Amino acid sequence: MTPSLKDKTLDTAKNFTIALDGPSASGKGHIGKLLAQEFSLEYFQSSLVYRGLARLCIDKDVEPQDELGIIKLSTFNEIIDYAKNYDLADENIGNIASKLSAIPEVRKNLSTHLEEIVETTPRLIMEGRDIGTVIAPNADLKVFLTADVERRAERRYKQLLGTGKKCILHEILEQLKERDERDESRSSSPLIPAADALIIDTSNLSPQQVFGVIDNFIQTN
Repeated sequence: MTPSLKDKTLDTAKNFTIALDGPSASGKGHIGKLLAQEFSLEYFQSSLVYRGLARLCIDKDVEPQDELGIIKLSTFNEIIDYAKNYDLADENIGNIASKLSAIPEVRKNLSTHLEEIVETTPRLIMEGRDIGTVIAPNADLKVFLTADVERRAERRYKQLLGTGKKCILHEILEQLKERDERDESRSSSPLIPAADALIIDTSNLSPQQVFGVIDNFIQTN
């Protein structure tokens, strides 16, 4: 008999993978950490490899339009360890990473690191843009968070101000709109919910309420 979602969350000896997807500032980070803590899961943000590559491109003076140079750097095997040495919570880094992620060869190269993490981590929640559709299509639970872009811009604005970073709300809104367009229209692994994903609009929900929706789904499945 196949264990239920509830059984897998209660028995930490069982393998359990959650794929958490959605656009930028939809609440993935906060919710991912809540779920990881509640269900004893390792938490990993797939954006680490893309932002790490963006940082590497800056350090190596490789311009965003130099696709061949970017593709070459994306084969760097130590990209995760490299990325961990930097503060990557910067909108410029995020915008560069979004542009790099639209290059099919880059996604293919960086996905190998993410797929290895999924394969070798018994209990994991990984968040990103294509985890449920590409990186972990066999995840036990797939969740897709979405929210109104204006609401997401406000969240990101407050988040950045809280960390002491200077920012302008209107600029953040425009950057998110551009990022959404790139993520949703790219030919390789576009941002779309998996067919079997639990889709939650977080626009008017607190993190605790979003967690409650997911937890209720787990407990009844």
